[in-house]
Amino acid sequence: MKILILSASIGSGHMQAAEALAEQFDDDEIQVLDFMDKKISYLNWLLKKIYLTALGLIPDLYDRIYRVAGVRRFGSITRLIWSTLMYLPFTKLLNKFDPDMIICTHPFPEAAASLWKFLHPKNSNRFKLAAVLTDYSLHEIWIYNGVDLYFVATDEMKRELENHGDYKVFATGIPVRNQFGMNLIEERELKINDSILIMGGGLGLGAFEETIEELEKIDFKIKITVITGNNQRLKSKLESIKSKHELKILGFVENVSETMQRADILISKPGALTLSESFAVGLPIILLPPIPGPESLNAQYAVNHGAALSIKNANEISDAIKILNDYEKIKSMRNSAKKISRPNAAKNIFDEIKIFLM
Repeated sequence: MKILILSASIGSGHMQAAEALAEQFDDDEIQVLDFMDKKISYLNWLLKKIYLTALGLIPDLYDRIYRVAGVRRFGSITRLIWSTLMYLPFTKLLNKFDPDMIICTHPFPEAAASLWKFLHPKNSNRFKLAAVLTDYSLHEIWIYNGVDLYFVATDEMKRELENHGDYKVFATGIPVRNQFGMNLIEERELKINDSILIMGGGLGLGAFEETIEELEKIDFKIKITVITGNNQRLKSKLESIKSKHELKILGFVENVSETMQRADILISKPGALTLSESFAVGLPIILLPPIPGPESLNAQYAVNHGAALSIKNANEISDAIKILNDYEKIKSMRNSAKKISRPNAAKNIFDEIKIFLM
């Protein structure tokens, strides 16, 4: 059995979900590819660059596009455009790897795979197709004919997707790596160590400097760890900051679970993978303003379930962080995060796929 996982390096979440799934399979049966890699398609890579630039320049425009694409009629047009643009790169990969099943953790390769099945009805069973949704809300851009299995984050999303049509849907949660299902440090007493972790995803996006500057206003000593991901320029810039607190700047970190388990509070944007990892280790979150679109809905999910606090701008951090003085609130948020966590999502997805392919 050959499994091909297609994702997209737009942020780190989609690729992290893909890697989490890959951990469940034997090395000789799994292949993970970044569908937006320049080696796979120059056009795909260019579209990614345009997208990331747009996030920095016109986030409000992105929000409008996201909302319009969520309307069924316009969503169909959006899906057709993406699937057409990416059809040829997908076909090349299909012919090269000839997999038994393709798992998509991003809607772009899913769109192309669905179009291929539509254009080749006699060979539509050449491969099975699964989609793993990596947000805490359902959007039209994920919904395609030809998808054999859907894996979603919540029971509510499962019901919503089933209302769209006759889809086979499993509410497994969002896959996180195996390390998040383990206690990498000894179970500690529930006490507050005044340890703050700041993250912004693999791209290192977020108000890092403003956040650290705001934390300087705190009148008690805290420990600050910052993970900048693959953003080396940001890492170098933050390393020049002089802080009255204990400040540690890290780049890409393999043992993120252990780093999270040692923290009392996470300050981050509401990326779905970051939230899922935080839930798994019971880490309360202060959410920075989201990128308009799915991140806003991710934030709502975390706040509504008591696992996070949301702030409107970095200036509110110094007040929000005073939660460290509220033992009962921290305890409640930790318990709430654990309650909605699904650290075994990747294993459950793997099990369902194995059953389906038997």
